[in-house]
Amino acid sequence: VLDMGADKVLGQKPAHIVLVVNGPGLGKGLLRDRLVDEYGVAHLSSGNLLHDKVACDTPLGKECAKIMAHGDLVSSATITTL
Repeated sequence: VLDMGADKVLGQKPAHIVLVVNGPGLGKGLLRDRLVDEYGVAHLSSGNLLHDKVACDTPLGKECAKIMAHGDLVSSATITTL
């Protein structure tokens, strides 16, 4: 059974989400700039979202700060709550 929750939120319209994933120095920033400039897409960076949440000094931000200070990865579940 497929979860149709996204259809309720998006109203049957495609989300048009582009994920750009690659190693350091391999052109993600260049591609991001082109997508923003040429197609007007919104840019969201999980790293920026995390750093902003830590700066707000909320309970979630404090938990993220602890995880990041240990060099661990913040869970996908936490990222999606940002």
